Amino acid sequence: IMKAEHIPTKKHRIRRKANKKRLINIAIVCIVGFGAIHFSWRPVLSQYYQMKINRPVKQTEPKIKKGVLVDGMDLSGMTYEKALNTIKSKIKTDYEGVVFTIESSDGKHKYEYTLDDFDIKFNIDNTVKQAVNFAQTSSDNWWREFKTLESGTVNMPVMTYSPDKVNAAINKIKSDIIVEAKDATEKRVNGSFQVSQSQTGYNFDYEKVLNELTQSIKNNDFNKTIKFDITETKPKYESSIFTGADRLIGNYSSQYKGNDENRVQNLRNACSKINGVILYPGEEFSTNAHFNPCTEENGWALAGTIVKGKIEDSVGGGMCQVSSALYDAVLYAELEVTERHNHSMKVGYSPYAFDATLAGDYKDFKFKNNTNKAVYIESYLTSSNVVVNLYGEEIHPAGRTIELENKLIEETDPDEPVEKKDPTLLEGETEVVTPLNGYKYELYKKVYENGVLKETVKINTSTYSPRQQVTYIGTKKAETTTESTETTTKS
Repeated sequence: IMKAEHIPTKKHRIRRKANKKRLINIAIVCIVGFGAIHFSWRPVLSQYYQMKINRPVKQTEPKIKKGVLVDGMDLSGMTYEKALNTIKSKIKTDYEGVVFTIESSDGKHKYEYTLDDFDIKFNIDNTVKQAVNFAQTSSDNWWREFKTLESGTVNMPVMTYSPDKVNAAINKIKSDIIVEAKDATEKRVNGSFQVSQSQTGYNFDYEKVLNELTQSIKNNDFNKTIKFDITETKPKYESSIFTGADRLIGNYSSQYKGNDENRVQNLRNACSKINGVILYPGEEFSTNAHFNPCTEENGWALAGTIVKGKIEDSVGGGMCQVSSALYDAVLYAELEVTERHNHSMKVGYSPYAFDATLAGDYKDFKFKNNTNKAVYIESYLTSSNVVVNLYGEEIHPAGRTIELENKLIEETDPDEPVEKKDPTLLEGETEVVTPLNGYKYELYKKVYENGVLKETVKINTSTYSPRQQVTYIGTKKAETTTESTETTTKS
């Protein structure tokens, strides 16, 4: 019996058409989605493919990569065994005893060193293993190491050493050889001079020796002798510079009053700063160089000094009495004065034209040792006097004496008195600056030979400005306090 052929109904045709449309939509979605995934992951996939292409194929027996050097030798393509044998055949490691000698050219200094002295060690096996494993896929850092070789080479030394021990060895040689040249010196103790001998200086180019030794170690250049020259520096002044220079050639004593403790401190401080100073032939002495900076940290205290014609407290007040005493001692020693300034008005401790003021770094007292021997400065404070003594060689003949004399040249009257308001003074208070005449003086040196005047030489011209009488009148209001209804004025 023949089965009747299935004839699709209208309902079946509609269902087939819907299924076909659904399949087409699914296909479109898949195509679009795959395209989106492809383009968004394209860089990642590209890098992956590139890494996969560049990544070396894992070898059963790794070989040293191109660009990996061992002690500067190119062993690329070698296996561990071959590289190890090559290195051992070219590098000697069985050094015994002294491997370096450092010696002075004159043979007076010799230093010998072994491998242990510099902690020198050879690590051939481990170094070759590192070279073989470098940039291999088995390495955790293979990709970073592989990229390093793309930009250059990598050298692995088989020898290590201690730079600190090398430096210590050179420092030991320096301490044995280097000596600073020193001039002969002297000091005065209990009224007599004690001379210290001069010292010859020695030096060598230790940096050159250090560099040569370091380079020799790095190059495995052992069994080597490094030589160096010692240079000698003679002192400028031998002890003979003090022979016959123990005579008192000039001195001066300047009286002071001890009722101002700060001023006395400054006098003592000034004396201490120049006491014991040695001036060699041709050298110039600067008072400011020894006194400055004028600060409390440098030993100076607040005391009276001349500021624009008035006495005011300032740090270092009184130091000019010491510089003036030094000036007078220099005049009697007949040394060469190169800079000196007088005060703006007369000072109580010094006659006209005998003073030497200091101010900042623009007014100084300087003199030069114009003799052939050293000059020694002694300065100290007694209970009533500033004392300055100069010791050196007496270059003048016996019977020769000098006398210093000042001479008034001109006198100037001050201007008419004036009154000025002073906001720092209270109302009703006044302060008067007394007038002073101005003076011009000249200082002369008279030279006698056996009591006979032979020469008169002008030393300086000193001008002291007149000082106008000024009456300062207070304008400052008195402070007041109010309690209840009463007013109390403080004065």
